[in-house]
Amino acid sequence: MGLNAVSGADEMAAANNADMAALRQRIDSLDAALVDALAERQRCIEEAADIKSRIRWPARIGPRVDEVLARVAARAKEKNLDPDLARSLWTAIIEWSIAYEERLMKDLSDRKGDPA
Repeated sequence: MGLNAVSGADEMAAANNADMAALRQRIDSLDAALVDALAERQRCIEEAADIKSRIRWPARIGPRVDEVLARVAARAKEKNLDPDLARSLWTAIIEWSIAYEERLMKDLSDRKGDPA
């Protein structure tokens, strides 16, 4: 009986490990998709910096930041994701994006000899 209990436990552990391996594979795929989406978002920020530089808009546009955060929080709630987590993540993404835009816009301005 002891042998059967051990082999039963081993089978359960193996099944659980297979379940974890499959779950980890799904998480890894989601991580890759997130990186791909963030890379695409960064390309959009680069385009925005170019456009804003040409039309002389600042990198930070407060109402747009508020709009994005509100939209993301609403979408998170819709998808059963903690809106505070989404707002926190997007705040970090937005702040990084604005700083990146500012650097790109300064570089563009410096190349043209325009004052920043």
